[in-house]
Amino acid sequence: MKDLYEFFNEIDIDLNEFEEAEVDELEKSRVKKRVRERIAETGHPGELKKRRKSKGMVAAAAAMIMTVGLSGFGLAFPAYAKEVPVIGDIFRFLDDGRTGVYDLYTEKALDIDMVKADNGIEVTLNQGVYDGRTLSFTYTIKTEKDFGESPYLDSWIVVDFAQGGAGSEQLKRVSPGVYVGQSNYTFFSEEEARDAISFRWKISGITNMEEGAGTGEYKKTPCKLNFSVSLNALDYTVVKIDANQDQAQNVAISLNRLSITPINTLLYYSEIVPNNLSNAVQMDWEIRDDLGNIYEYEGNGSHGKVGDELIEMESIITFKRLDPKAKTLLITPTLKLVPTQGGGVEIDENGNETQLSYEGLPEGVTAGEWTMKPISVDLSAVN
Repeated sequence: MKDLYEFFNEIDIDLNEFEEAEVDELEKSRVKKRVRERIAETGHPGELKKRRKSKGMVAAAAAMIMTVGLSGFGLAFPAYAKEVPVIGDIFRFLDDGRTGVYDLYTEKALDIDMVKADNGIEVTLNQGVYDGRTLSFTYTIKTEKDFGESPYLDSWIVVDFAQGGAGSEQLKRVSPGVYVGQSNYTFFSEEEARDAISFRWKISGITNMEEGAGTGEYKKTPCKLNFSVSLNALDYTVVKIDANQDQAQNVAISLNRLSITPINTLLYYSEIVPNNLSNAVQMDWEIRDDLGNIYEYEGNGSHGKVGDELIEMESIITFKRLDPKAKTLLITPTLKLVPTQGGGVEIDENGNETQLSYEGLPEGVTAGEWTMKPISVDLSAVN
């Protein structure tokens, strides 16, 4: 999809054609952000890159018009209304064009619109979508207290079937006292995938991460909010992957299957890693189809078992819905061995804890990258 500036550059601007229209705080924040980014790209005020001069001047004029709109009204384009980005799409707003993974989430998500409030903090659970393995939902927080640009939401999720899981959260201020967020949770169980999910989402407080950043002492504003929701899973098609294995530096990778839904694509793959390399292994992926489309992705966690010498894991990455005209998908894994530093706690079956720490790479192991063989996936049966 074209960005706003490419869109403006291709039309004749006639101020008499503009009509006033209401816009929400999310759209105002989106426009402000894009204007700032475009100004940053052109350098200091008054300086434009020569190769972008014509486009930049038109974009600057459009930006000024949009800035006027932020003071209390928006601009509607009668002839081009269908091309203007959807207002209120929190999934896409937070992704901000980085991956495109969430471009179609809103159109298939369930409108939950459940509101809870406590201790001056009001949370609206806006939308949710479940692809059979990963649950994603968006929410809006309103409060009179300033929690900074990107506060930490102390929350957790409860389901009755998972043997393990992984999660991520993003929360961002869009205007004074208004925040929007997205949480993703991937659940691992003996079932391949589920047709529905019932979950409880619990919130115990919000922390301003800017306060106390120098001292490391952060004060949480407590609240007690509980949501109970049930969602049906999206329909999906499973594609098995043949000739799917490769190995580098004693790390073996197997691509198992694709799960294709109306909004995204999930790649399931397995890793067998020597114990001494477990903290150093990183996987990068190049995913492209026969039409030249390149698919950015996000990791959704891993689960598995630790043996005496090897760790066996199954992991999931998510990328946007495949082009329906594509006949072949080409997936190329790249193994990275990188020096890392960290630690943790190991708990045995008796509840005894052992402190763990690691730093750098094991003796005799060299940092580097190794690109494995491309693996081809036939999509003809799907499309």
